[in-house]
Amino acid sequence: MSEMTLSSLKERLGEIGARAAWAQWSALGAGTLHEGRSASAIIDPEALLLLSLHLIPEERRLRDLARWWAEVGSGLLSVQRTKTLAKDFPPDVQERLHEYSRWATRAGDKRWKKYASEGTKNDSERDRKGPEDPQLRSPASLLLQLRAGFGVSAKADVLAFLLGIEGQTATTRQATEATGYSRATISGALEDLVRADFIEKSGGRPAEYRAPVRSWMALLHRSETAEQTRETGVPKWRYWAQVFAFLTRVREWAHEAESLSKYMASTRARDLFEEFGGAFDANRIQVPSPAGHQGAEYLEGFQNAIERIVQWVPAHL
Repeated sequence: MSEMTLSSLKERLGEIGARAAWAQWSALGAGTLHEGRSASAIIDPEALLLLSLHLIPEERRLRDLARWWAEVGSGLLSVQRTKTLAKDFPPDVQERLHEYSRWATRAGDKRWKKYASEGTKNDSERDRKGPEDPQLRSPASLLLQLRAGFGVSAKADVLAFLLGIEGQTATTRQATEATGYSRATISGALEDLVRADFIEKSGGRPAEYRAPVRSWMALLHRSETAEQTRETGVPKWRYWAQVFAFLTRVREWAHEAESLSKYMASTRARDLFEEFGGAFDANRIQVPSPAGHQGAEYLEGFQNAIERIVQWVPAHL
């Protein structure tokens, strides 16, 4: 990769990330600022926030949306999950998360207080960039709907995951990887949902869990007719937290690689691909493995893999 190619790669990943962010914010009620289509796959709100924070230098309007969400939607976020997922994003995201925490704290959500930074003289109030409340009627807002109804917890998230895999079964390990909570937390949440007869459990080892999709969709879309519900379909679960983290980390890598030797850039690219390989498999992204390329040639294979992911993201929003 040439320096120009690296620069172009960073810019293109930023454009793809911004398109994803705007599509998902639009589905939550900020559609007046977005001309493209809104998202239909299940939105991961913590992942969306972290992606948006990363893109603020290039997309200043995303700062306004993050601030809007701090005022009207922070209560629907898991503070701990946000902090956990942020560890997989570049350091700039974690720094801006302190600013978001300050906005949320000022808006009355004291859970964020210990993570809030001090304000600056230039931190003036700005006009609201969205409605008074987030809109949770879109199928893409399924996870947030469940949180609004049952509380912000692993139970709501794992139920959204099971619904989003359309009647398929999942083990505790798979649910843990999908949601980002600890295995013990997810295990307890699954058993509680089984006890409440909200989901089904197989008798095998390891146990597998399944959500009765038709029953839940009828409840969540009760204002629709049966025909409308079938047409709407079940929103798909995507592993957005891992995909968004990968996009932001590759952008960080592209910036750093400009000053690295091809060997060092290749080594770090290999580490990145191996770290997020599980997310590609989980999302069923047919990524060509760059493993067959040796030394600096790995960069070409890495670029081919990134190209496939760049094509996948807008097609699966």
